[in-house]
Amino acid sequence: MSYVEVTKEQFFRAVGGPENINPTSFENFSEWKNLSTHEVVGRSEPGWKGRSCTAARYWLTERFANRKLSGGDA
Repeated sequence: MSYVEVTKEQFFRAVGGPENINPTSFENFSEWKNLSTHEVVGRSEPGWKGRSCTAARYWLTERFANRKLSGGDA
């Protein structure tokens, strides 16, 4: 699975719906999954051990990014 780094705005536009996407927080990153299919669609850093609760970097899987950000499924 390959990821593409995206902006905060692109990330939240993509994971914002209509799918049921939620994060699972790990020590160094959060993994974002579609809970209906269990497909991993993204990642953000840092995780719960970061200095703040605000993520600083965002990635989407290449497949999900192509579908959500190219206008195919907004």
